[in-house]
Amino acid sequence: MKRISLGVIYEIGLLAILLLVVLHAPITVWLGTALPDQQAIIKAWKEILLIVLAVIAVVLITKAKIWQKITHSPIILLALAYVDLYLLMAIVRGGEKLAVVAGLMIDLRFVAMFLLMYILVLLRPQALKRILITVATGAVVVLGFGLLQITVLPDDVLSHIGYSKTESIAPYITIDKNPDYVRINSTLRGPNPLGALAVVYSTLALAYLLKNYARTGVRHKFAAVGTSAAGAAVLFATYSRSAYGALLAAVLVLLASSSKVNKRLLIFGSIGFAWVAGLLLLTVQSDWFSNVILHEDPESTVVSKSNDEHLQSLQVGWDRVVSEPFGHGVGTTGSASLYDTSSSNDIIIENYYFFVAHEVGWLGLVLFAGLFGYVCYELWHRRRNWYALGLFASGIGLALIGVVLPVWTDDTIAIIWWGLAGTALALSPGSPAAARRTKPLLVGKN
Repeated sequence: MKRISLGVIYEIGLLAILLLVVLHAPITVWLGTALPDQQAIIKAWKEILLIVLAVIAVVLITKAKIWQKITHSPIILLALAYVDLYLLMAIVRGGEKLAVVAGLMIDLRFVAMFLLMYILVLLRPQALKRILITVATGAVVVLGFGLLQITVLPDDVLSHIGYSKTESIAPYITIDKNPDYVRINSTLRGPNPLGALAVVYSTLALAYLLKNYARTGVRHKFAAVGTSAAGAAVLFATYSRSAYGALLAAVLVLLASSSKVNKRLLIFGSIGFAWVAGLLLLTVQSDWFSNVILHEDPESTVVSKSNDEHLQSLQVGWDRVVSEPFGHGVGTTGSASLYDTSSSNDIIIENYYFFVAHEVGWLGLVLFAGLFGYVCYELWHRRRNWYALGLFASGIGLALIGVVLPVWTDDTIAIIWWGLAGTALALSPGSPAAARRTKPLLVGKN
């Protein structure tokens, strides 16, 4: 029997995370219902696996003797500095242990995935194709189930596996409790994360079309168009305003990145802009526009409106950041703070940048901005490759979502986007592997 190498185990582990993370919500809800005493461990499966894979990565790097190459990379050093700050803050300003551990897991898992995927492609460039196929499989699951929710499945279908409005994740939510506007989850934790992930999938497919339309086959074109259309349909059904804006920003970035504004691109861009503008004009006086875009239904009896809650969260976040330049401590914000039984403060900060600053201070915010900005800078320099361009454009969209929602605290979005970004940056901009044409999402072999 042939022995499986450590490198293969390392790759399988990362691919498993990429694939299973899109099913994280239903799996953890179902298992959490069956094993309520083990909920914390069940929810942390991917973080535990990342720690194991990090140990394997150290062994592989040592055997390959590439420590110098990795430690001389500015992006790696910046990522490690960000991790070190969190660990230092956890020691210096740590609160209840469970809340601190949860905070470290939530805040650093995307950095860990970025670094581990970077190392994977550096050591095993042939893994790139399998990574893209794995992400494509996840896209089929997320978008496929989302389309079923839109068309044939009942609104409360997820309640059959343990979803609950009071005990776990709501099977669906509505806009300000209006039953006429049901927002789908697909396999994610809520409609806003689903909308953000749909932005990533749609943008990647559109980037492929933009880069490879003239030299790709009908089957590949059909798959890319189908992915972008499915992503747009699922995104629409989330009624996520932030995701709507993010997709628009991503598409504009894609169009602006084109070195040659050819006639076809100009025609399709003009038609798309005219269609969106006309649709908004037609619906501006409709109930749909009032509820979905403005979240202001004059007939609603709901006292607490989402617009007011967003503004209140921004104000709270700003006040905290200004008053605490060194941060309040790791695990004091968001879901991690729920594990702190000694604190009665229920702090909701939806702006991700305020979220980071509230936990690790202004320095933490500067380091995160530097890390994300550097990643986007490097992706832009690799824009000849369709998925690097798609990641750059969708990253701009997700950055805008971060102004009103803690987008990078969602495990699925963070792991998929940052993981793919790590693979893209492991290849030098001018290398044959980075420049070659790769297959689009949702496409198998010819």
